[in-house]
Amino acid sequence: MAGNNSPKWHIEVEYIQSCNCDYGCPCNFNALPTYGNCEALVAYHIIKGNFDNINLDDVTFAWGLWWPKAIHLGNGTSIIYVDKKATPSQVKAIEEILSGKYGGGIFAIFPTTVTTTLPTKITDIDFHYDPYDGWFSLKGAGEVRSQHIVNAKTGALFEGELVLPGGIGFKRGTVTSVDWHWKEENISLKHEKKNGHMSKVTFNNEGCIA
Repeated sequence: MAGNNSPKWHIEVEYIQSCNCDYGCPCNFNALPTYGNCEALVAYHIIKGNFDNINLDDVTFAWGLWWPKAIHLGNGTSIIYVDKKATPSQVKAIEEILSGKYGGGIFAIFPTTVTTTLPTKITDIDFHYDPYDGWFSLKGAGEVRSQHIVNAKTGALFEGELVLPGGIGFKRGTVTSVDWHWKEENISLKHEKKNGHMSKVTFNNEGCIA
């Protein structure tokens, strides 16, 4: 939790998540990752928000994250992408939130597991939220496309939600199938039919609050 003298901030977001685990992701249940390590590319579109006196309405940003083993074992790599429509002060505010210095649930916890933070990149981010069929792209870096999980026998579309009252990244989100890729310096990933979540989330200094 941030100190009493920390800048106050609050963001209400649409959230699209991809990772390299099987559907549902064991990390949500305090279990080890499906394939031994954790890889994720996530994006947020701020519907309404602020960092101190900086308005963050309509800012879109993404976070690329890679760990050689489970997240809590550390040695991770991270990079922030901010849509080029953001102002310099808005970019700085996003960097401050994701630094982990000012609380915010996942934004406070993940930085403690990262040893390599790559410089922030300003790029075109195309973001389209949908509970199941959302997607986003980062020009020159990667893309995440979500869809319904499909029953392998019948072809029926699966719809389901994950409810996490104590969740640090979201409290309630759909479970989806994602195809995604990400390339950044020494990282080059491509995954098909892996775990995805879509959610509308609210964060502030106290953490993930809704």
